[in-house]
Amino acid sequence: MSETEAGKGPGRAETGARGRRRRDPEWTYAALLDALLGLASESGREPTRKAIAERAGVSERTVFVHFADREALYVAAARRQAERWRAHAEPVPPGWETARKVAALVTQRGRMYEVMTPIRRIGLGLEPDSPGLRGVMAEGDAWFRADLAAVFAPELGRMPEAEEPGGPLDALEAASSWAAWDHLRSRRGLDEAAAGAAVARTVRALLEVVPRSS
Repeated sequence: MSETEAGKGPGRAETGARGRRRRDPEWTYAALLDALLGLASESGREPTRKAIAERAGVSERTVFVHFADREALYVAAARRQAERWRAHAEPVPPGWETARKVAALVTQRGRMYEVMTPIRRIGLGLEPDSPGLRGVMAEGDAWFRADLAAVFAPELGRMPEAEEPGGPLDALEAASSWAAWDHLRSRRGLDEAAAGAAVARTVRALLEVVPRSS
């Protein structure tokens, strides 16, 4: 084999492999979602179809070959984003001592919220006109609430009307929510450690309140 042929061989093989991947519908589907999420995270704005296609390395028309419309694209991206933040979830045993549970949960939530933040801000703007996106975001909210209820089941079990509207679970959900985290991080300008300390302090206080007699 000549030196020239040897130099060209790997390049042709690499190009061929890349081309096969791009012709793979599953690869293209995932690449488009990753491109959308990457661009949105970097810019804090909804990316254009052209930008998504360029980042994914496919033609612009390919976007709606894989997604029937903008709604389908954003719902799929929201579900992929949920997979990303859910990857940071680690079980917090309800049997642990309360302070240990609070520390573990707040650390976990901080990691999740940092992943979520740029995409969630865009999602909140798109949500009013997107039933599908509202549904995905509602699923996420329900997951966070159910997780809280499970982790602090022993403490909540000792509180009257724990899950009633305006009760302790609602207070815990508000204190540990993404909205509270974002306020501390973006409006107050706290770093992750300080924001986590503020959330943990509030959650501990809510769990340590002696419930009134029924």
